[in-house]
Amino acid sequence: MPVSVPNARITFTVHGAPYSEAVGDVYHSVAGGLEQARQVFLAGNGLPERWRGRDSFVILETGFGTGLNFLATWDAMRADPQRPKRVHFVSVEREPLAREDLRRVLEPLTEVAPLAHALIEAWPPPVAGFHRIHFDNGQVILTLLQGDAIALLPQLVAQVDAFFLDGFTPARNPAIWSPEVVRELARLAAPGATLSTWTVAGGVRGALTDAGFLVEKRAGFAFKRESLGGTWHVPAQAPSSIARRAVVIGAGLAGTACAERLGVRGWDVALVDGRDAGSSGAVGLVRPIANLRDATNAQLSRSAFLYALQHYGTLQTDGYHLQWDRCGVLQLAGDDDEARRFAAIAQSQHYPLELLTFVGRDRACEIAGRDVPQPGWWFPRGSWVSLPSLAIAALARVGPRVTKSLGRRVERIEREGAAWRALDASGRVIAEAPVMILANAADAKRLAPDARLSLSSVRGQLTYVPADPSRSLGVIVSGNGYVAPLPDGGHCVGATYQHDDADVSVRASDHRHNLDRAETMLPGFTAGVHPMNLAGWTGFRATVPDRLPIFGACAAPGLYAATGLGSRGLLWSPLGAELLASMLEGEPLPLPRDLAGAISPRRFLS
Repeated sequence: MPVSVPNARITFTVHGAPYSEAVGDVYHSVAGGLEQARQVFLAGNGLPERWRGRDSFVILETGFGTGLNFLATWDAMRADPQRPKRVHFVSVEREPLAREDLRRVLEPLTEVAPLAHALIEAWPPPVAGFHRIHFDNGQVILTLLQGDAIALLPQLVAQVDAFFLDGFTPARNPAIWSPEVVRELARLAAPGATLSTWTVAGGVRGALTDAGFLVEKRAGFAFKRESLGGTWHVPAQAPSSIARRAVVIGAGLAGTACAERLGVRGWDVALVDGRDAGSSGAVGLVRPIANLRDATNAQLSRSAFLYALQHYGTLQTDGYHLQWDRCGVLQLAGDDDEARRFAAIAQSQHYPLELLTFVGRDRACEIAGRDVPQPGWWFPRGSWVSLPSLAIAALARVGPRVTKSLGRRVERIEREGAAWRALDASGRVIAEAPVMILANAADAKRLAPDARLSLSSVRGQLTYVPADPSRSLGVIVSGNGYVAPLPDGGHCVGATYQHDDADVSVRASDHRHNLDRAETMLPGFTAGVHPMNLAGWTGFRATVPDRLPIFGACAAPGLYAATGLGSRGLLWSPLGAELLASMLEGEPLPLPRDLAGAISPRRFLS
């Protein structure tokens, strides 16, 4: 799959309707896009009546276009006092609009102006793959699949309650109406699923019927005499209830993220950690991975990066006081050979400039605001996050849904009936629930040896350099380590990477090592700084040989793992936790099937 997808080329007809130059068709009826969405797609699927009283309701749309069906659905959700707890709106789009074109198209829709503005602000760059975006505190969840439907729909894991079939006309865009796509819709259909579409073309009716849908012609909209509706041949079933209680072992990045993602979905979570208080460094950085083969870790990192930015942004803007800054990350090449490799990767993968661009040394010096020795990659959305404030903000969002039990080490776990128990050294139960998530870094393999998790513990030490006018630096510089601004002034330099070293102390020798590496990136930056006079922090990474995190279900029923974050905990943890929460709720997954499988703990059993 390519890194990027092309943006649509859009113009307007003489009647003001948005028009696709590539397809040669309008995006919606000239009689009104919102009205068409409400009559054909919402009413055509029995909405809002069908979603009332539900915990979750899933809609799948073929062709996001200008987003009118999504906005109409969101507007109906807000207006309905009996709305479900969450509506998942999954939509595939081969050629998404550029942000400014989306703004231009939606600007006249004053009726839904606040919703349109929120969509425009959250609009992802044209990066291929899955993009999950939360609105209204997670009550409305958009999962946008950017790319070819024939390639992406087989990767979707979901149970769909209503289908909005809204590609361009079959004569202009036959692929979206093909039997291959329709078969995927049938695979995704939940019992009692419905569908609606404005087209009544015979080929479409035939493909839907052959796949198992029962279809019928209905009244059309505006100038179209007829539309099409249908139901899945398997009748609806009463929704099953689940016990929303979990034990999460480990209160670090992964465990806190899992507790927060479950808590916002109404779960009661016992968060257990052997430490008396949370322990973390001052800041960490967030940026995606890039490599020449565009390997699995690079593909996964793009979805994780864009989701993390959204997640941290809401923790800041929703009043939870997260300290973070999207100041940008400059990753410097180590030498001339690596610089050539960096340039080749940026050129061959065709990254959108807002995600990654290769910059020469002069431009790198300009970005850093001081001399740097090499060119490199510029990630304009790269960020630093305050780790202590993240733990506070995440748990503040869920309040009493999460209870902490600190200072009690879990010696073993056991399953008793339908519940998992965490027990201390005396055999006393610390916490129990039907679901247990092991988020205790490399120690997870001790508690679940049958899972055969391949984890190692690697020591890392950070160095805190005090503020000084001579060390002004407005961006994060990485490469041979990293240098990041601290929230209260000064800089964080890190981090060492030491195997077979269990020393928890902060060592002057490691400060010297960090300072030396900072000098290779920023000559003169540490002048006058003595390693004996510095504060720092020591922690331990949980690393995996394939350099992919571990999120998903273990072979034992009700047992899950969230670990193996390595040096990229701030990158992996938000999306990994969202993946776990979606699995537990039976919601659409935020990742393609293959990527979810690549980070599953079950990969170690093969």
